[in-house]
Amino acid sequence: MNNKIYIDDFVIWQESADEKLPDFSFIPPMVRRRMSNIEKIAVGLAGKIAPQQQNYTTVFASRFGEWEQTIQLIKQFFDDHEMSPAGFSNSVHNAAAGLFSLITKNTNSYTAIAAGDDTLEMAVLKALTEKRDVMVVFAGEHNPDIYTPLLTKPHDAFGLAVMITQNGKRQIKVMPGQKDADVLTLKTMADFLQGNTNQVITKSWVIQND
Repeated sequence: MNNKIYIDDFVIWQESADEKLPDFSFIPPMVRRRMSNIEKIAVGLAGKIAPQQQNYTTVFASRFGEWEQTIQLIKQFFDDHEMSPAGFSNSVHNAAAGLFSLITKNTNSYTAIAAGDDTLEMAVLKALTEKRDVMVVFAGEHNPDIYTPLLTKPHDAFGLAVMITQNGKRQIKVMPGQKDADVLTLKTMADFLQGNTNQVITKSWVIQND
């Protein structure tokens, strides 16, 4: 794990009554029409901070991934006893990562992560172990209605993209984690990125302004 990194840029978005999806207008219209909501969130936010040079890897993370696409596929299989190949390609967990690579023509490696409550922590951990520039994207779509009775509260759509570099604008010190740390939330990470807190503590790593 690198002892020091740099935060070069970031963007945070959360669903509101006025904005159900972030701006994703940079995506070509032909591609846009075939994208799911979570792809529009993840790729749209990544595109806002994507550097022009292509020498960076990407980490796309989502706890639940393609909820809507998966439900549609299950219904289609139940009704028609078959699944749409196009629908299946949009349901896999690395769909947004692959799509972003195609749109930006970035041929470097990418990783797709799902780790339950620890998804955001593990995504950042993956970036901290790299020795090159990494973009981390963490996103989730609004939960499908069918899941509402099973949730303690609705899951609104959200997204975070942050560019972690080896030499950039804001230097960050990286230290070992603390076993009794709380689960890392989007709000905690957002507060740190926005300068509201000086430190983020997780089970596997600690970052603080240097």
